[in-house]
This record gives sequence, C-alpha cells and structure tokens, in this order.
Amino acid sequence: MIGSYTLFVSLPLVFISSIILILTYLTKKEDPAHKYFNFLCITIFTWNVFHAVFSASLQAHIVEFFFIIQMLAIPYMPVALLMYVLKFSGYDKAVSSKNVIFMCILPTITVIMNFTNDFHHLFRINFAVLETAPVRIFINERGPWFWVHTAYSYIAIAAVILVVIYKMVSIARASRFRYYMILLGSSLSVFSNLFVVFVAPNSPIDSTLWGATFGLFFLYFAMDTSPTSNYILARNQVFDAIGEYIFVLNTKNAITDINRPARNWLSKLGINSDPSTLDMLLELLQEKGATIENDEVAGSGELFFLDEENSLFSSYAIKNNPFYDKKQAVVGNIVTFSDMTAIRETFRSLQAISTIDELTGTYNRRGYAKMLADYKKAGLLPLCIIMGDVNGLKQVNDTLGHSLGDYVLRCAAQILVECAGEQGVVARIGGDEFVVVVPSLDEPAAEELICNIKKAFVSRSDEMHGAGIALGYAIRTEESQELSNIIDEADKRMYQDKRNDRRRRDSSA
Repeated sequence: MIGSYTLFVSLPLVFISSIILILTYLTKKEDPAHKYFNFLCITIFTWNVFHAVFSASLQAHIVEFFFIIQMLAIPYMPVALLMYVLKFSGYDKAVSSKNVIFMCILPTITVIMNFTNDFHHLFRINFAVLETAPVRIFINERGPWFWVHTAYSYIAIAAVILVVIYKMVSIARASRFRYYMILLGSSLSVFSNLFVVFVAPNSPIDSTLWGATFGLFFLYFAMDTSPTSNYILARNQVFDAIGEYIFVLNTKNAITDINRPARNWLSKLGINSDPSTLDMLLELLQEKGATIENDEVAGSGELFFLDEENSLFSSYAIKNNPFYDKKQAVVGNIVTFSDMTAIRETFRSLQAISTIDELTGTYNRRGYAKMLADYKKAGLLPLCIIMGDVNGLKQVNDTLGHSLGDYVLRCAAQILVECAGEQGVVARIGGDEFVVVVPSLDEPAAEELICNIKKAFVSRSDEMHGAGIALGYAIRTEESQELSNIIDEADKRMYQDKRNDRRRRDSSA
C-alpha cells in the first residue's frame, strides 16, 4: 500500500516538476525571467523529492527526518514566485540582488527555526509519527512562528496576484493570456495551501504540493518565447506605444480592444469604464461636450471639444479602417482618434502671421482682403471704409533715417487703432498707406471719426516728427454696391485731402 501511495501520489509530482525544470532550461533561455523561474522550479522539485522519500519511508525516525528537511525548500517558494512575476512583468528594479536577499531573510529564519525547533518549539509545538503502515498517521501541532511564516507567504502571493491584475488592466487584451496563466498557476497554490492549513492539516496527501506543481505547469506556458509570441509581444508594445487613440471593433461594432493611450484619454475625460460598442463610445464623448462630424462615405470624421473661455478647441481626426482575413473578408475595424489640436493651433498661428503686418501689428493686405470678404459675406451694412496716407514720411526717411520712419509708421498705426476703437479694424496695405474699416458707421459718424484722427495726429506731432495723414472715406449702404467702387471713392477723397493739405502747407510757407 505504501508503494502504491508513493507511485501514484509522490512520484508523478517529481516527474512533472523535473520535466518542467529540464524544458525550462532547454527552451526558455530567451525569456528575461528565465533564471527566476528556474529558481522556482528547483524549489518545487526539491520539495517533491523530499516529500516522495518522506511518503515512501517506513521507519518513524526517517519519516520525521524527511518531514523536517522539506523545509529547506518550502519557505523560499513564495519569494521565488514573486521574483519571477516581477521580472516577467518588467519590474527589473524590484528584483535587484539587494531586494532578493531582503525577501529571503524571513524564509531563512524559518529554515533555522525548523532545524532548531527542539530547543524552543516556536515552529512546531509537537510532531510525532504514530503509525507508518498500513496507514501513515502523525501528529503535527504548529507553533507561532509557523503562522508568521504563513502570513509572510500569503502576503508574497497576494503581491503576485496584485501585480498580475495591474498588468492585465494596463495592457492590451490580446496580450493578457500569459497573465491569465500566471494568475491560474498562483491561485492553485493558494487554494491548495488553504485546504491543507485549515481543512486537512494532518492529511498524508499534501495538496499544497499538488497545487504548486500543477501551478508550475501553467507558469511554464506563460513564458512563451516562440517567434510567433515574440511577434505578438512586439505588436502589443507598438499598439500601446502609438500616440493615437485606437479602438478595435468586430463586425458588430463591439469594441474588443483599446490601446493604453486611448484608455488614458478616456480616463482624463472622466470615462473610467471601457465602452462596449462604438456607438456607446461616441455617446459618452458627446455627454462630455464633444461635437462630432462624420463623413460616412469616406469613413472619417472630426471630433471637437470647445473651450468657451478662450475660444479655442481640442480637435481629433477620426478614421475608420477595416481589416481583413486571408480570404479578404472584413473581420473588423480599427477606429483611430488622432489629436490634431497642436497641428490646428500651429496652422491658425501661421494663418494669423500671414495676415498681420510685421512692422505695425495691424492687418496686412492679405488680412485686409480676407476681412472685406468676410464683411461682404455677412452682409454688414452700412460699411465705412477710410483710406489714409501718411504725409511727410519720405522727408522723415531722407533726413532722419528709415528706422525713425518705421517708428513714425508704428505711431500712425497706434493712433488709427485707438481712434477706430473695438469696432473698427486697421490695415496697412502699402508702404505708408492705411485703411480703417468700421461696420455700422453712417456719414456723420464717419466725418467725426476722421476729425478725431486728424486731431490725434496733431496732438502727437512731436512723435510723428511733423508727419501727418490724409484721409478719405466712402460708405457702402446697399448690397448692390460693389466694394471696389466704394474703395475707389474713398481713395479719390483721400488723394483730394492730400492735395488740399499740400496747398495749405505751400500757402503757409
């Protein structure tokens, strides 16, 4: 009966753990966690060998000896498992030599307690072999230090499970299978140990060993280093490294995978659970204030988040790309949200720069033309256009230098902007030519504005170094009037004012 027990209970575990140890050495050398898994394999294999001898022994003192000597390996198993999972998950700093030594301190104390128990009885209060055949009967009363070690082991395994769950949440679904295997292998060890400690503490069959050995089997298959798995691993790393927000859909528009940037994006928006379908995703985004424009024919669209405080917006380009199987049948879609905010802001800045006069900060001719087109499209009536030409700028340039001439132009632009107020828009359309466009300004108000501009130039004559300005205006009051005719009329009046100003200076001289 004892031989049968050994053959069908202990030896299969020795065989399984030895095969896994050999296969790991031969096939898993490429895995970064290889040496830590070897440490775990050696620990469980050694435990199996000692337990097999313990199970096969017929003499009480040999049974007791091998029961005690099993504790050379058992205390280090949770540490080996934790170190393996940390290394497997990429936490290299956590498995430094110092940390490994630190984690092994308490298990080493347990080993010492085990072998010196006869002097203090802290690990086992009582151990006695009552019968070896035909039925193995023994008494094992655990001491206080056993429970300290047990708590430490459970903490280590709990840390393993937490690391696995954290990694599973933070990685793409397609790469979670390996962590499912680790979770299953770790759980087997925990549940089998709970059974031994709290249900059948004196059972001749150590179910913890069965759980640990078969758990090792699942952990082995988690370390897949085949070319295919390396490709999948690389694919998953790229999938999570891409800056775009990627959602993988099946043919029913159900979301089957989300990359890490997309999940972080949703979390920032306050969407903390994965949407199950594309429609649900779009609804959640709209609830968060998004405006969505779709082009169903092109399979693209755009999403905006308006910012009312500064009139800016976040913009995302939406692209829907189908993917196919080997028979070129559509098996799903990849929907990407590309953040276009920075690009659009850069484009707006460049657009603004292209419409602004560098010297004066007013609109240039391009900005002036765009502004008139916008006003015409909006149908703003009446629309007053004031043409201006700085008098005496050539004399300033010839006598005082072009840098001072530039200063005069800046002063002239500043005066025009101040006089035009918030409603008016000023543009420099030539070397010394300016235009002021003011919507909703009738003829009396236009004449008053020109008078104010003239007075402002006179009051700042020192800054202007004697330069003045000639002005002429025209008002568009009906949509049938061509803007070009209004501009020509204002231009003629400006030149008339320029001639009048020249006559006044000549007569005063």
